[in-house]
Amino acid sequence: MTDTTALLVLLLTALLGRFITLPRAVDGATRALDARWTPVVIGVITAAFMTWLWGGLDQVAVVHDEAAYLLQAKIYASGRWTAPGLPLPEFFEQYHVFVTPILTPKYPPGHAFVLIPGLWLGLPGLMPVLLLGLCGALVYEVARRLANPWVALLAWFLWMTAPGIMDFEPGYLSETSTSALWMLGWYALLRWMENEQPKWLGWLAFSMGLGFLSRPVTMVIFALPVAVVVLRRIAKRDAWKELRLPFGIGFIFIGIWMLWSQRTTGNPLNAPYGLYSRYYFPDDVMGFGLTGQQPLRPLNADMALFNEYVKILHKDYTLAALPYNLRERIIAIAANMWATRAMLLPLAALALITTSAPIWFALGTALLLVLAYLCVGHAPQWTVYYVEIQPVLAFLTAAAWWRVASVLSSRKVAWPLRELPAVSSGAVFAMLLGTLMLFPYSTRMVNYIRLNKAEGSAYHRNFRDLVKLVPGERNMVFIRYAPNHSPHMSLVTNEPDLANARVWTVYDRGADNIRLIRLDRARTPWLFDDEHRVLVQLDSTGTPIRDRAIREPGTRY
Repeated sequence: MTDTTALLVLLLTALLGRFITLPRAVDGATRALDARWTPVVIGVITAAFMTWLWGGLDQVAVVHDEAAYLLQAKIYASGRWTAPGLPLPEFFEQYHVFVTPILTPKYPPGHAFVLIPGLWLGLPGLMPVLLLGLCGALVYEVARRLANPWVALLAWFLWMTAPGIMDFEPGYLSETSTSALWMLGWYALLRWMENEQPKWLGWLAFSMGLGFLSRPVTMVIFALPVAVVVLRRIAKRDAWKELRLPFGIGFIFIGIWMLWSQRTTGNPLNAPYGLYSRYYFPDDVMGFGLTGQQPLRPLNADMALFNEYVKILHKDYTLAALPYNLRERIIAIAANMWATRAMLLPLAALALITTSAPIWFALGTALLLVLAYLCVGHAPQWTVYYVEIQPVLAFLTAAAWWRVASVLSSRKVAWPLRELPAVSSGAVFAMLLGTLMLFPYSTRMVNYIRLNKAEGSAYHRNFRDLVKLVPGERNMVFIRYAPNHSPHMSLVTNEPDLANARVWTVYDRGADNIRLIRLDRARTPWLFDDEHRVLVQLDSTGTPIRDRAIREPGTRY
């Protein structure tokens, strides 16, 4: 279906609403959508859909950051802030992780905290999909409060099937936490503005505090406009005592941040994020152009390639290039919602001239997030930093669709324009019929992304499955990458308890491997030949034993 055809379908179904209304059915459905339990159902459907899209709850970490977050969660699940540093650390180098003098990822601790229950249950993907379920439920509930249950239903559907959400959200990245926390914060703010109960300020502070522990820049941007609204309202009522609870919660999270910094760097005011960049990838920092600094630690061949990628990216990211980069990022962010359903983009543009103050507030926050990340050099297509604002785009689209359906089905324009038309049987029928007829058009990326995620994780998943075939409980696997290996696809990961780990996955350093083999002679050494996708056992001198190989199906060695 083309975009033009889709637009005609939407308009024709809206016109049908003049003649077909089904008031009794619409009234019953509206009451069901208005029920208290409906957001729970929406959340369950969202979590189930994301689990199916991702492929299960025991998925491998594909992106470097994901592997670091899982390691961090494992360390915290063991009751420690850090794990002991690794012997011969040059073999164990893992992206975004300090391997000496302690073992700890560079990231703030919030998202890793959230992942812990899933690790305890042996389902590492459980918490990300539960967070997405919570986010979906709150997308629906916030939209329902701002508009009506039908707009909320469509906004949730458009958000859940947005290409950017499906592509980036099912995974171990920290944006799954901040997406849910942004929506929780906005929901708490709405509830507080309705009844001014202090508990909602407590929930608002919790969402901002945990969000700050997960992604500080993202959550500071969220907090600034919220603080303006809250403080103005508090000042107007001279109710400053109501800030005691949120400030108390905020100080707790600041204390956690300082304790984390103290336990990782030895200084409560020095977080490890920037320190990692200085040691490994000195140009991977906020700002423009190159720093001119060299890594403080020697980089292996894989990390050296990644460092060259970082330098090329940041070399061209200058103040003069900001207008170009801003334009490209906005295009990519818009594509995350409307890439394969471009007909809906003009609808969202229509909503801009008929929207209300809360939506302008959300749009302003979204714009602030985009502007804030202009100090970060990244490829325009890497829009994961902006997934938190996709619910706003979904709501704009759904609200405009509702307005078109209402106007064409009722022959009149609601006034004032900033208020959405009330629920009417004709508009509901028109929107539902249009949504059903455009369902293939709106969801045509679903199967593609599901297959793409499966293919994208196959490299890591196949390696994990191959390593499971290694006999015994004490092994080390030297990884020799293929000549065309991408530094974005690292197989080296660590465990918090090195001594009791079943398998060490380490870099192949050629003749130097003998040092690690001698370090723990009780471990059986193996070589993973990435080019031929085969594991070969090594003898005590590091020489391959040709008749002791484990192959992937369909491979030869």
